[in-house]
Formats: sequence, C-alpha cells, structure tokens
Amino acid sequence: MAEKEDPEDWQRLWELIWSCAIGQAIHVAVQLRIPESLEAGPRSAPQLAAETSTDPWAVETLLRALAAFDVLRVESNECFTLTAAGRLLLQSSADSFAGEAGDFFETLYRPLGALMHMVRTGEVAFDHVYGMSFYEHMAKHPALAAFFHDAMARHAPSRYAGLSSVHDFTSVSRVIDVGGSEGALLVQILREHPRVTGVLLDMPVAIERARARLEAAELSDRCELIAGDFLESVPPDGDLYVLAQVLNNWRDHDARRVLMSCRSAMRDEARLLVLESVHMPDLPMPPWRALVSLGVMVQRGGRTRSVSQLRALFEATGFRLQGVRRLPGSETYAIEAVPSGELGQ
Repeated sequence: MAEKEDPEDWQRLWELIWSCAIGQAIHVAVQLRIPESLEAGPRSAPQLAAETSTDPWAVETLLRALAAFDVLRVESNECFTLTAAGRLLLQSSADSFAGEAGDFFETLYRPLGALMHMVRTGEVAFDHVYGMSFYEHMAKHPALAAFFHDAMARHAPSRYAGLSSVHDFTSVSRVIDVGGSEGALLVQILREHPRVTGVLLDMPVAIERARARLEAAELSDRCELIAGDFLESVPPDGDLYVLAQVLNNWRDHDARRVLMSCRSAMRDEARLLVLESVHMPDLPMPPWRALVSLGVMVQRGGRTRSVSQLRALFEATGFRLQGVRRLPGSETYAIEAVPSGELGQ
C-alpha cells in the first residue's frame, strides 16, 4: 500500500524544482537596481516599472516572487520595501551580494543549464557553453575578474583567521603563494611573521591589483609578484608552497598538473599547505554549500574533496598527506603534505 503523500513534501519539492526562477528574479532585480530604488523609499510596481523603463505587468510578478521569498516586503498600500535580506543586495552594503547576483550570476546560471551535458560527458559545463574556460573568460572581462578577486580578498579574513594557530611557521623563510589572487592571505602571513618573505603567483590582472594591496600594507619590499600560469610552472626555492582555494577549482587531471608544478619546484625539505574546505562524509552538508559545490563544478570543474580523495591526489603527484586541521571559527582546513620522494606521474 502506497504511503499517503505529505503536503509539506509536495510543496517542498515544488519549491525545489522551480527554485531556478527565484535566482533569476534576484539577478534581474539587481541588474535593474531595484534595491537602490527601494532604498530611496517604498515604491509600487508601476512606479518601479517607470523608473526602470520596464513592463509593469512583468515587474509586478517579479516583485511578488521576491516578496514571497522575503527579499522584499509588501505594504498595505501595495508598495514594496526592502527586507533585511533585500538590503544585502544594495551595491553600497558592506556585505553586499549584488556582485554575486549581478554579471557573475550569468557565469553560473548558463552553465547550470548544461549540467546534463557535464554529467554525461565530464566536460566542464562553462567550457561547453562559452567555448572557453572560466579563467579565459575572466581575462576577457576585466569587471568580472575584478569582482572575483575582490570576493577572494573579502572572504580571506574569515577563511584564514587563526591559520598561525594550526600551522607552524617558525621554520619558514620564504612562502610561495600559488594562485593567491590579489594577495590578501599573503599580506596576513607577512604581517604575522616579520621574518618571512613571500612570492605571489597569479594571472596578470590579479598581480596588478596585488601590487596596490602590498603597497598599502607597506609590504612591497618583502614580496615578489609574478604573473604566470601555475598549470605550467611555479617559482622555485620556497620553504612553504600555499594553495589556498585552488585545488577545489579543478578536476583531478588539472589539480594534478598544479601539484606537479609545485612538486617540480620544491626542494625535498619544503612543505605544501592546501587551504580549502574538506568534505566529511559522516557530516550532513548544509544546503547552501551543496548548491555552491554544484555551481563551482559547472563553472570551473572542481568540487570539495574528501580526505581520502585528497590523499590519492597527493600520492599521485609525489606528496604524502601529513595532517588535516580545521582553522578555528572557519570552514577552511589546513591540509599539510610533504614530498614523498619520487615525483608522481
């Protein structure tokens, strides 16, 4: 005998299946700067349509959907205002999601439409849709690259606070930050360890932004900036090679290329420090993180790996996993590895 349907399950599945619509609604609202209009005061749908040169019928449906998901609030006079969540979509908000929901959203939304293609073939969905990789696309769109590197810098303090409490820097003189964006993490390391010098390797657009950050921090004399491709090579002679939020952006074959580049440049006594989230199979994954994982996969190919998957990756590239420790107050883990002898294949 079939179980009786639970109305809550039915409604939940309905919301899940149609949830792609609300993401697009938020994207459209941000692109039209509707949050900025509502920051100036309550507006009716016809007023907002006039201000944004859009269709009143369509705009009202858009606003109702945003209100249903508590992004907006409907007043008794059928005017709309911002909720606390809606205020986070303001360009001026200190913790704004406007960039995430703006142009960057298209780099997720369009590839997600090709998820079936990626699941069937393994080809990164973004590459299939755009005809180039996400990083090649960023190189052609400076505003998108600026948002991406800004986001990396903005998240760095919360991601890496307490790093020195879980990793011993006492024997480190030279840090090579591989793919370190505009250098927010390297600035933190150099400030906390005055004896350490650093090298930052990343794309040219990131290096130019890093130059200004290091100058502002008065650390330019302790850090060398190198524009390059870590899939091909990384600078030699480091005591510590750092990969922060790098491996989780790549499928295994490219992640192996990154690690092989590091291993080829490293002396036997050097160390590798990977900083990223780790999938723990025995712990439930928060829904928001599962969604981010899907988005990163279709956009860049990567995902969060488990400890066993990281160990296999290291062993294939001439490393031995030495330790995994979670940073205090963060979802980031410090994953330490050492050269194991012969280079992997």
